[in-house]
Parts: sequence; C-alpha cells; structure tokens
Amino acid sequence: MGFTAAAVVAGVVLGFAFGGRPSNISRRPLQLVSVLAVSVALQAVAETLDLPDAAGLAMVLVSYVGLSAFAVANIRLVGMPVVLVGLVCNLVVITVNGGMPVDREAIVAAGVATDAEIDDLDFGAKRHLRDGDDVVVFLGDIIPVELTEEVLSFGDLILAFGVANVIFRLLRPPGARRRHDDDDVQPADHTVRSDGLFRLDLTTERSQHLVDA
Repeated sequence: MGFTAAAVVAGVVLGFAFGGRPSNISRRPLQLVSVLAVSVALQAVAETLDLPDAAGLAMVLVSYVGLSAFAVANIRLVGMPVVLVGLVCNLVVITVNGGMPVDREAIVAAGVATDAEIDDLDFGAKRHLRDGDDVVVFLGDIIPVELTEEVLSFGDLILAFGVANVIFRLLRPPGARRRHDDDDVQPADHTVRSDGLFRLDLTTERSQHLVDA
C-alpha cells in the first residue's frame, strides 16, 4: 500500500504545482464513487483482519471487480484506462492462482525478510509465497522495492502511474490543456480590400485569393 499511497501523493503534489485546486474535482463528476469506497474498504479489511483464507480471497476479488467497474464507468478521464489495465493485470493473476504469488528472492531483495524468515511471514488473504503450481507468474509480485520494503507486480506499477495521472488531471482546471493549445495557434488575419477583392493573410505564409466582386 505504501507505493500506491506514494502515487496518490505524487498526483496531488503535481496537481497543485501546476495550478490545480480541490474545487476542480467537482467540475468532473465521477461515477460509482460509492462502489470505489466499498471496494477500497473491502480490500483493506481483507488485508488487515485475520479472516479465513476463502473469505478473505473472496473479498479481495470482489474489491477488484468493484474497482474495475469504477474505472470503466469513468474511462473518459485521462489516465483511467491505465488504471483499468493495472487492475485487470492483478485481477487475472489473483484469480487464476487463488491469490497473488510473491517471489521469494524479491522478498529478500526488498528487505522485507531474510530467506530464513520467509516461512514465518503472514501473507494475508491476498498473497501467498510463489510455488510450482502458480501460473502467469510474470504478473505476480516479482519486483522488489527496497525504499518502501514492498514487492510489487507490473499491475501495481501500471496502477500507480494511472492513479497519479488521474489525480493530477482532476486537480487541474478543466480545459487548461485546451487553452494552452489554443494559445499556440495564431489567428488568421482576414482583410477585405477596398477594390472588392478578398485577401487571406496568415502569419506563417501569405496567400492571396482574388475573387471577382
């Protein structure tokens, strides 16, 4: 969760740095916000409480389905398609393996535990130590992040980038990019000559179209 939290902070900081304000979020109505809240809560409960494996895994899967539904409902937002890709990557590997497989060497490399301590780790309902029965393991938790002492998946990285981008865009004033692009386009100068002929002058090139009055 530390890496995702860092992505949220990065999106907020960049948003404010480029003139963003919290009030701008209300100008882009979000759909299925309640589904987002419930999905986040379900995943937090599943990872925090000591639940039976089957119940915890079910809550995780339901939360990912809810998060994916939220992303689809708001797919028009810049960055949200990236969020959806990250969610789907994680949902696929968790579903087919009954949990997210975590690479042993990555755990050690991230400083989470020593090799001798790994067997005593509590992986919770969402994760388990990778074994020979796991498939599509390249989508599992295989990327060590020593700074936050986490092992991440490619889905986590994609998701974090998308979340930061969405927050950044939501904080910015609506139409800010469009106004910036419009400033780069010089307006054409239309001139009607006194002799009844029409002339179009452009800043980049001058072309004259003479038409009989």
